[in-house]
Amino acid sequence: MNLRFFWGASFLAFFVSFAGARSFDGVTEPIAQAVIGMTVPGRVDSIMVSEGAFVRKGMVILTLNKEEEQIQVQMTHLIAENQADLVSAQAKMDTYKKDYFATKKLFETSNSVSEEEVWKKELDYKLAKAEFEKIQMTEEKEKLEYQMAVVQLEKRILRAPFDGEIVKITKNTSESIEALEPLVEIADVRFCRMTSYIYAPEARSLKTGATVNLQLDGAKMSRYKKGRVEFISPLVDKSSLLRTVKIIFDNTDGAIEPGVTGKVRLK
Repeated sequence: MNLRFFWGASFLAFFVSFAGARSFDGVTEPIAQAVIGMTVPGRVDSIMVSEGAFVRKGMVILTLNKEEEQIQVQMTHLIAENQADLVSAQAKMDTYKKDYFATKKLFETSNSVSEEEVWKKELDYKLAKAEFEKIQMTEEKEKLEYQMAVVQLEKRILRAPFDGEIVKITKNTSESIEALEPLVEIADVRFCRMTSYIYAPEARSLKTGATVNLQLDGAKMSRYKKGRVEFISPLVDKSSLLRTVKIIFDNTDGAIEPGVTGKVRLK
């Protein structure tokens, strides 16, 4: 049997004639979807939203018990903000510096001070400078400890990773959770993506950004949408001669339930 004829006959089943168009099966999904949880264990302290709520990126969804972490943040913040030791050390260093250079100048221009006294003033200045630099490093360390405390507190707050609708919350207030345990499912269904597998010769006519017609299932009557080609795989599956094509379509009207099947219609 001629190989070209064999493949042609095999893939004739993928084509569905609809108003003069060729169509290829596909399945839809939200443009963004995630199941999220905490990176630390704990007890659910409060749930800020309910299932079905629409949240913006960064909004708090739920929190764990965090009293200890809040105290740590407050304590390290107070320490980091206290500049008294640094100010005192700098004033001391500046005083010794002026004294040293004044004494050195007198030594170089007159015989009113001895070389030994200059050395002593220089030593006092260098010791004061070393003390200032040590306190300065301590201050930087305290700022980092404060930032670390803030990070630890933030780990006990679950925020929305993107704009979307809360699909599912698996825990109730006061329940314990484990690290990385799935807690919340969120999805952005305002735009959806259809993934279809199109016969390679047909896919050649498609370009990224091109507009195509979609026929969506899941209701008594088919629903239709315009879509934009987002991605065309550069590879062809050897066993099926199909290429993966992904298409984005607007679903702000909520007409399509992501997960339904459909068809990409090519003229």
